[in-house]
Amino acid sequence: MEAGQLPGAYTPAPDDAVREQVEAAQLARTARGLVARAPGGRVLDLGSGGGLGTLLAGSEMSDYTGVDFRTPEAGGPGSHVVHDLREGLGPVGDRPFDLYLAAFGLASHLSPAELRRLLAEITRHAQPGAIVAVEALGLFSLEWPRLWDTRPGPDRLLPYLLGIDVAVHPWSPSELGSVLESAGIRVASFQDRSVQAGPKLDESRYWPGLPPLRGALGALLDGDPPGPALTRALPPLPAGPVAVVHQDLAARRHALVRTHVGGSDALARGIWGLETGSGGGFGHGLLAIGRVA
Repeated sequence: MEAGQLPGAYTPAPDDAVREQVEAAQLARTARGLVARAPGGRVLDLGSGGGLGTLLAGSEMSDYTGVDFRTPEAGGPGSHVVHDLREGLGPVGDRPFDLYLAAFGLASHLSPAELRRLLAEITRHAQPGAIVAVEALGLFSLEWPRLWDTRPGPDRLLPYLLGIDVAVHPWSPSELGSVLESAGIRVASFQDRSVQAGPKLDESRYWPGLPPLRGALGALLDGDPPGPALTRALPPLPAGPVAVVHQDLAARRHALVRTHVGGSDALARGIWGLETGSGGGFGHGLLAIGRVA
């Protein structure tokens, strides 16, 4: 994609109850926890147009710098560098940061070569022990079963609609971990985000017959009664352990919906809680957390 197309591609998302009411809270908890583990509290937010800086307000962050190709809106925290991360880390100054954080699937919006370059420049810029947390799109997401058995590279690229179609490259935990380790980052853990109701699930663009769970969960959060999508069976999926994970989660969701007593909001949060502890690349987002060696 040419640089001039970027503003049209990465337009703000429409109102999304799942993002606003549960995903943002999960990301804020994760990011605040990372700041608390980063002595000094200096944060570099890579891809800051997603709004992570606002979620960090009131944390133990001592200094904030955001990097994004977009000029930031007035009133955000700290300082900002307007730069295209496809061209590396950019002019962020010589002083190292304590936390280098790339959220909102940023790793998948770079080509594998661009991601390797960015990570190599992070490790050269950082001091040993600095925390690096990078989110990609999860290879084993229910949104795109046709990718589950593909190898990294051109066969993995997926057209992904934002303002316009952009090419994205999902990653498995082992693959993403290998890229980070090769750059000198010791990976400690992985976290999945949005396993049942990824933002692209309802489109069924990449696999037919998927239930519109994103919309159904959002309706619950808005106070509507449970819709039929919450207990609808998944379509046939490529056989293997990844399908078993998604089918097991669907079965647990069905049981919860059928036995729940209480309000819609509580049910929505109970469904979301079924995903706690997942880190196998099964969600829309896959966050890798490590430290510079």
